[in-house]
Amino acid sequence: MLFVPVIPSHATPPSPRTRELADLLGRVIEEYEEHHPAVTGSEVREAVRLAIMRSARTGSGSVRILAGVSAAAAVAGIFAFVAANQGQVPKTAVPMVAVVLALFAVLFAVAVVKRRGG
Repeated sequence: MLFVPVIPSHATPPSPRTRELADLLGRVIEEYEEHHPAVTGSEVREAVRLAIMRSARTGSGSVRILAGVSAAAAVAGIFAFVAANQGQVPKTAVPMVAVVLALFAVLFAVAVVKRRGG
């Protein structure tokens, strides 16, 4: 069976706060365009994107949650592995430890880049 997801453009109407904020942003952009007629649409979109990233309510918490959950899972896995081997870490496990450390380095880099807005 083939399933094609269809996402409605606006299943629910925007809330009054959303409309108010959109109206305010629209007025600010129009006023700026009046004072700076050379501004392009791409510059306006980039400015809005930068303002969203500067906002205190961005979604960067999800990256931190992902990094925290994966760190907790790795620590629990290492603890279970060491407990299963009577407190010993076999030499054959050293390459896997390197892989785990590399994974955490990548997750840390992603969290830092997301936090800085890149």
